[in-house]
Amino acid sequence: MAKWAELGRDLRDQFRLKAYPIGFKHFDTPEELDQIPNLKRMEHYFVFCQMLAQARNWGITVGAKNRDKMFAHCQMIHGLRPVRPEMFEIPPAGTEMPEGMARYVSSWEDNVKRNTAFPRIPVGGAVALAPLATITFDPDVIIVYGDPSQIVLMIQSMQKIEFERFEFACIGESSCADSLVECYLTGKPKVGLPGYGERALGHVRDEDLVLALPPSYLDRVLDGFRELRKTGVSYPVALAGIDIDIAAPTSNIYDKAVNIS
Repeated sequence: MAKWAELGRDLRDQFRLKAYPIGFKHFDTPEELDQIPNLKRMEHYFVFCQMLAQARNWGITVGAKNRDKMFAHCQMIHGLRPVRPEMFEIPPAGTEMPEGMARYVSSWEDNVKRNTAFPRIPVGGAVALAPLATITFDPDVIIVYGDPSQIVLMIQSMQKIEFERFEFACIGESSCADSLVECYLTGKPKVGLPGYGERALGHVRDEDLVLALPPSYLDRVLDGFRELRKTGVSYPVALAGIDIDIAAPTSNIYDKAVNIS
């Protein structure tokens, strides 16, 4: 897996990332997880974003099987448990909504809308996360945490090689569905806005966004950023001032044509 280590190191160096870029893989059977060396499994009740945090911050390989003590909502998003039919039904009038459910919606109708809107990975047996630096499996999705400048430059780097207009969604809480799961299902890069839970339990910084990439796009990010740097676009972004003549400091980025009607 030397190529992943090299690509991960290059990505981290070029964009000065503070956390490890990590890889995610979904397995059809729980037994496949047993083949991954040096893998940590959680012995207590946990959420998926804690796994993400351990992989990107501690640099460890972590995994879960469909029988582990992961929060059921996380399991249903990441393909470790089937969804329950009652999640898409409105209960009889007067039924009190559980506190955890009522935190993010105000009615049973909205709860059904929310459950219906979630993208979900098809049910399998296990999931694993590992830093690209030490990964021992080919990932389904590459996950990168960074500030908005880093993330948008990665997007512009991909567009430098081949332009396409990327589309992102926001479901609110459980935003790993917007990034990781959407990327897994569509094969397209997806940006997520980490929600309250991931910031509280996954230790995502206030300024962080997350970018999920199909592995085939990683070369485009790196090659495109090298091309952008030749034009003067780099990270960190150099500040020029908000009330200056832009001709001199941006001469290698913007042309000097002035359109006056």
